[in-house]
Amino acid sequence: MTDFPLAELKRVVESCVGTDNAAEIEESTLDVELVELGLDSLAVYEVVTRLQDELGITVSDEEIDGLRTPRQVLEFVGGRLATAAG
Repeated sequence: MTDFPLAELKRVVESCVGTDNAAEIEESTLDVELVELGLDSLAVYEVVTRLQDELGITVSDEEIDGLRTPRQVLEFVGGRLATAAG
């Protein structure tokens, strides 16, 4: 799997929804639901859309619905990057 770093996820969250929400995403909160970290479904959609645009990956709406924690986002994006790298 290609690594997608936490710092990059934080950067994208910050650019989409602000620094307060990005500050909540850290190693100790990787398994906390995104909604508990202040990101509602619209914010998650915006973050994933930005990731798609920046990284050239594709994520379906159903897949977005399954991304509930920062760890799931990191692993999912890392997997997509690995697949794209071949």
